[in-house]
Amino acid sequence: MENASDSSPVHERKTEAIAKATLCMSVLAVSLLENAMVLLVLKKNCRRSHMRNANSLFIANISVADIFFAIQNIPHAYNNLVLNGHWILQGNFGTVLCKIDIFLSVITMVTANLTILAIAIYRLCVVFFPLRKIITRKTCFFIIFLTWLVPALFALPIFYFAKFISNEGITICSLKDQVIKIFYAGFAVILFMTLLAMLVLYAAIGFKLWRRNFPNNVSERARALREKRNREIFKMLITLIVAFYACSLPILTLQLSFALDFYVVYSETRHFRFIALLMLFLNGAINPIIYIVFNRSFRSCVKEVLSKRYCCQPVSA
Repeated sequence: MENASDSSPVHERKTEAIAKATLCMSVLAVSLLENAMVLLVLKKNCRRSHMRNANSLFIANISVADIFFAIQNIPHAYNNLVLNGHWILQGNFGTVLCKIDIFLSVITMVTANLTILAIAIYRLCVVFFPLRKIITRKTCFFIIFLTWLVPALFALPIFYFAKFISNEGITICSLKDQVIKIFYAGFAVILFMTLLAMLVLYAAIGFKLWRRNFPNNVSERARALREKRNREIFKMLITLIVAFYACSLPILTLQLSFALDFYVVYSETRHFRFIALLMLFLNGAINPIIYIVFNRSFRSCVKEVLSKRYCCQPVSA
């Protein structure tokens, strides 16, 4: 009877861990499918527009980052929540996978964040210089290249510092405490600086839209349609920012608590780490929903693809 009673809490914790991992993996699977659908919609939509729309390219870039993030974290969710981070594959091959895993986890999040910033810059150019095409297709591809290059350079030292660490019979893939604190602090600085930049950019955009004067030859109907379209895009981009930071805040709080040496406050909260991971994983599943809700053109394209027909117009810039 003593053995049975002792094993019961262990079994309950194991069942709970499996349930949590299943939920996280399901969210990531939904994110993977949704973002694959986004790329499919944009591909079919752009067969006629030839991918000239910078907004479509940036949305595609976020979806690619979210797909990589989902693929990487589906096994990661099980590993973290059920196996307590124990790294099964070891040796030289396991070490390489360990380094690549941490490298990609940093890149995908920062890339998505920088792409949202790039969209803000693009919208600023469209609103302030409506008659000039400042961000061309070539410039857009260069910006997308930078959204991958910058986080890759930031994460490059991981290939040197990432290694296996053994603790209480569990081998985890991680960085030394001092190194990981520097990375967490650097990651927080990047997110804070991009948020500050986006707030400034969107404040400028909002002010310009509020004070915009249309030419006298523009009809009331055309003016109303343009204003409605600008409001929809503005709402979509603001919602993308809010969703990204709301979903990232719990995990960022954990990382900063570790970097600033008050991690024990959150580690003693039983479900906080799980909630932080789940919120982080939800972001990739939320983004496609935001595109559909706030972008009429994208919404119509989704309907066309689901009904096995091609879209006829580009996604609104």
